[in-house]
Amino acid sequence: MALQFTVWGTAAEVANGPVLNEGVIAIGGASVASAAVIDPTGDNRGRRVRLFAEAACYVTWGEDPTALNDGTGGRMLGAENPEYFDVPADFKIAVIQRT
Repeated sequence: MALQFTVWGTAAEVANGPVLNEGVIAIGGASVASAAVIDPTGDNRGRRVRLFAEAACYVTWGEDPTALNDGTGGRMLGAENPEYFDVPADFKIAVIQRT
């Protein structure tokens, strides 16, 4: 199972704008973090990020994030249900399977 993330510059760009970054993180029983959400423009603004999980999980983000499966350290995502968040540029996204 995996968590896919797709990054745009702003909410308005989600429909038509260029994708700035995308990747996949394996969802498992231990917290796994992505590489940094890239800011190719160098302006260090926050980014609109779509998260799409193949399995129920918890996600969080930060400079060195750790997702916790008890729900205290992140947001709950359902399977096959994309969610959109504003994530600061250069933060990493962490995911863990929901038990």
